[in-house]
Amino acid sequence: MDHPDRAQDLDLLKTLLVVGMIGAHVIQLITFRPKPEAAMFAEYANLVSFSGFMFAFGIGLGLPKPQGRSRSWPQRLRPVLLLLLAVYVSSFAFALLVDRKPFSLELALDVLTMRRLFGWSEFLATFFVLAAVQLVARPALLAIGRNPWLLVGVSVLCLLTTYVTTDAIVPLLPTLVGHTGMANFPLLPYLPWFLLGIWYGGKPVRLWHFLPAFAITAYCFWFTMRTGGFPQRFPPTILWIVGPAAILLAYLALSRWIAARVRIPGMLLIPGRHVLNFLVLSNVAFFTTRFFLRQPLRNTLMDVVVTLGVLIVLTAGWYAWELLRKPRRRTEAVAAV
Repeated sequence: MDHPDRAQDLDLLKTLLVVGMIGAHVIQLITFRPKPEAAMFAEYANLVSFSGFMFAFGIGLGLPKPQGRSRSWPQRLRPVLLLLLAVYVSSFAFALLVDRKPFSLELALDVLTMRRLFGWSEFLATFFVLAAVQLVARPALLAIGRNPWLLVGVSVLCLLTTYVTTDAIVPLLPTLVGHTGMANFPLLPYLPWFLLGIWYGGKPVRLWHFLPAFAITAYCFWFTMRTGGFPQRFPPTILWIVGPAAILLAYLALSRWIAARVRIPGMLLIPGRHVLNFLVLSNVAFFTTRFFLRQPLRNTLMDVVVTLGVLIVLTAGWYAWELLRKPRRRTEAVAAV
């Protein structure tokens, strides 16, 4: 189903990120001793995914909006509440199915207050906080992202927060700054990608933009080959955060180039239109598989097959759901007239 009011290039960018993310989760969660090529792909996807989604969501915020269009507070609150629900569902699923923790009051408090973050749910917790920040600071974020001097200055300050880490168990704290006691994606160090996305929401990708981006990414991969491993991810270093610069810029340029020349079938862009749903549903599916798994995946071909299978099933399911909702939306529109 086509959505002419959506930015196809942005949906394509997010679809590319979703494919990499799900592939990495297959390798990390249900593959036993992945082959070197699979392990390398998972690390590549890890490098690109969170920064990429921050970048993509910033682009979405920075896109020109129709004049006079405004949303009510209930409409603004809806994505925040949906993200909060997603955090809770994914966190409880990981704790109960993968960590196999017994349900307890302490576990419930850990999940509900986000004083501890749970595997493969840290993404969601940080995006919940970002969505909540947007409710009250959207004009400020747009002002920073659209002013090159503010963008550079604030980004440098945010990257310097990689030197601020903690091991304190405090509600929401691991969603903001690097934590030494658990995996987390702190908002402050990663925020430059969101702000840069706002900039590119209203600006084209210029060829010269690739010069600094390529230099950064080349240094990141030189560092990886020299040390035998990617830069530190938890808590993140500056090099880990800025490392995918050329890759994400290439993703954006490629998505825009394709969307400007080809009318992409709407069904192929469903993963990019429903990032939250794909992340939560695939997480729960993988956690459940991990709980009952007797024979884990053992080769790269099966990793590819399972990744494609998950993408096809989720895409077909959402496509069918959209077809079912279409007559109802049309009926509601007619009734409103």
